[in-house]
Amino acid sequence: MNVGSVFKQSKWSMKRKLFSYMMMLAVLLVTVLVSAFILFGRFDSEEKNTFEELDIQMEFFEKNVFTHFDRLAGGGIQLSKDISHIIEQQLNHWDISFGEISEQNDTIEELQSIMLEPLHQHLLQENCSGAFIMLNATVNRSLPDGGSSRTGLYIQRPSFYNSDETVVLYRGDAAVSKAYGILPHTKWRLEIQTDMIPGYDQIVSDAALPLQDSYLFTDVFNLPGTSDNVMLLVVPLFGSSGEFYGLCGYEISENYFMTYHAQPTKIPNLTCLVVPGAGALLDSAAALSCGGSNGYYRAPAGVLNAEDMRGGLTCFSSSDVSYVGLTQSITLSPNNPDYTLAVMMLKSDYDRAIRTNTLQSLFLWALVIFFAATSCLYFSKRFLAPILSALEQVKNQDLPERSDVLEMEDLFQFLSQRDREQEQAIHALEQRRLAALHEKENLRMEYEAAQERFEAAQISYEAAQQEISRLAYSRTQEIDPDDYTQFLAGINTLTPSERKIFDYYLDGKTVKEIIELSSIKESTLRFHNRNIYGKLGVNSLKQLLRYAALMQQEQMQTDAPPPQPGS
Repeated sequence: MNVGSVFKQSKWSMKRKLFSYMMMLAVLLVTVLVSAFILFGRFDSEEKNTFEELDIQMEFFEKNVFTHFDRLAGGGIQLSKDISHIIEQQLNHWDISFGEISEQNDTIEELQSIMLEPLHQHLLQENCSGAFIMLNATVNRSLPDGGSSRTGLYIQRPSFYNSDETVVLYRGDAAVSKAYGILPHTKWRLEIQTDMIPGYDQIVSDAALPLQDSYLFTDVFNLPGTSDNVMLLVVPLFGSSGEFYGLCGYEISENYFMTYHAQPTKIPNLTCLVVPGAGALLDSAAALSCGGSNGYYRAPAGVLNAEDMRGGLTCFSSSDVSYVGLTQSITLSPNNPDYTLAVMMLKSDYDRAIRTNTLQSLFLWALVIFFAATSCLYFSKRFLAPILSALEQVKNQDLPERSDVLEMEDLFQFLSQRDREQEQAIHALEQRRLAALHEKENLRMEYEAAQERFEAAQISYEAAQQEISRLAYSRTQEIDPDDYTQFLAGINTLTPSERKIFDYYLDGKTVKEIIELSSIKESTLRFHNRNIYGKLGVNSLKQLLRYAALMQQEQMQTDAPPPQPGS
């Protein structure tokens, strides 16, 4: 059932109908508009918007991290080549082997003096917080920790801005560094302990050429004597003959990583992690983290459990905080297992954004519905006001000559014309009524005359009936009783068509009249006549009519009322 039929059946007022039609139009337009917005992604869900923002942030973060670590690896390989070349040149100059420098304090001090400046320059050229050279030699093997102590240089940047070239000595000969204007670190020591570097024994065992296949990044660890957590790029040092000299590389501290990789973003409290390994657990204590460049971020603590959410997002939760974000695997070196990159935001911010988006959507829809309803009500009233006023005048039979609504003016003219036509019709009907009264009087007079003729004809009819009775009685003496009995029995054997024609004969119809009434041909009538004659046992229509008259006479006598006493 269509809307029009519903309105018609419910007998709504014009005002309600117009308001309903306008509301349907408004709903249709809003539906089309919303569909277009959805088609072009204007009404995407908050989950989808968050996923897209985090996905873009992940692409940017992944590119930054990969580029940074890849360039750092290239710089570390070059550092290894340069330092190995310096060591080999000095060994050739001194005409000694590398194994002979252990416990030779003057030789080690001079070698450090030669290596410090190149190490310093490499540090300033790379995006890192420190650089080190760890030779496979020691100043004094007889010390309690002499077996795990290695001579070398370890310098750091106290500031994380590339424009600041200040450097401090964390490990190495302090006299050498002071000669170059480099002050010792507050936690300075002469040599580097091998247990400081995670997996040192395995690194040394796996060290081999070429360098691009043997460098790696260590796990994040706490730098002894400091509060800094750092990750080291470690590259082996080899002589031209393949002799292992030690290790060198760069330091990336947690603070430096946080500053260098601060992300330009609009995501509130953005947190980005580089975590060793892959899986459903993220150990934030072993990770490097950073946030947005536009403000504060909360670095996670402890292990984060990952759980899938709607829209491709992942929930990371610990005992005290929850995040929403994405993860991505990344390979930092041929010798490291895959790392996991995580880009996430506080779940409380995400939930707040969901609620805000929902409330905004509800408010927007409420505003649209209110605006549509108000507009429809206002325009329907403005449109119908002159029409309703004109209709009220029509109801009061006060038709104005003009109206502000063209259609109503046409209606007034139409109604005026109808009034004139009705007056003319009423006048014509009155004339016809008078003529009908006159005609009625004439018909009454004709009826009375016809009644008189009928009474006269009735008298003649009764006389004729008496004559027919007399003739029938006289003819009964001429009719064979057996033939008449056969006639009466044959009537019940007639077919409907034959009985119909038989009845026409009894009614006094002629052959021509019977053919017209029955819509049959004359040959068909003759066929029926033969069948009727045969079944009734008569030879002619005259004999049939004679028997039929006798039959009717007997029926009349049978149906006549019994004679009254004294009649």
